[in-house]
Amino acid sequence: MERTVTIDEKDWRLGYNAYTPIAYKAEFGKDYFQEIIGMFKNHGQLQDILMMAENETFEESNISIEMIADFDMTFFHRLFYIFAKSADPRIGTFEEVFSSMETFPLDVVAKPLMDMLKEGMQTKKKSMTAQMQAMKSLQ
Repeated sequence: MERTVTIDEKDWRLGYNAYTPIAYKAEFGKDYFQEIIGMFKNHGQLQDILMMAENETFEESNISIEMIADFDMTFFHRLFYIFAKSADPRIGTFEEVFSSMETFPLDVVAKPLMDMLKEGMQTKKKSMTAQMQAMKSLQ
């Protein structure tokens, strides 16, 4: 899956693929899924934010201070970078990417990042069904 985000009049391609969680671990030394879950005090907050992304109601006014009280804001930077690197492995280092930006507007990047998080965490029912049917035919 891919998205494009414009920051300071520059288009950034963001991508998610099977290598994204591995690239995250290689780049930052942290488990991708543990980081996602760890960014929220409980799964309810994560679900609330993912639901907002799904319903396209992810706006600053809908986020309570309790949701982000323990939130590491550089997580969005890491997430943006790893998605950008997944789309284009030649983009440069973390430092180079963010040094090239004048701003990093969360109101612009939050929704696409949350959408990609949500889509990346879903399983594809169709492919699972096909795999199960293939396994049954082998028996």
